[in-house]
Amino acid sequence: MSKSIFYRMFGLRKVPKETRNRLEIEGIVFDEEGTSCALAYRKFRGTHKSSGRGWQSGVVGTLVITKRTFYVQLPFMILCDKPIQEAVQYLELELQGPEKLIMKFGVEKLFEQSTGDLTCYWRTENASAIMDHIKKLQLRHASG
Repeated sequence: MSKSIFYRMFGLRKVPKETRNRLEIEGIVFDEEGTSCALAYRKFRGTHKSSGRGWQSGVVGTLVITKRTFYVQLPFMILCDKPIQEAVQYLELELQGPEKLIMKFGVEKLFEQSTGDLTCYWRTENASAIMDHIKKLQLRHASG
């Protein structure tokens, strides 16, 4: 995974210890803690962020997928800690090259007290594997 320099130097977007312990017990499938990413907003309103339209690159984000949980931590207190079977219903995915995963979130369903559009561009060597894993879960959910 491509760790951000801010993560390596300051531990930015580090998963809290109690949460990390819980995720490890559940069985971590993908761990992208402190990964460099970019965010695109449109009419986004969240706990500590509101934007008509915007773009931020070079931010630090965390994406951890376990056998049971989908955990995302982004700047401005944007946090998702949901069961994976529920979360995959509200994700749109696309690959942009071998190491860039575009993840569009169903904001109202995934993030507390949030509305609008939010897309994250994850930079990770696991991009295609993460996409394949989530797509399989989405197909399994769709087939009931």
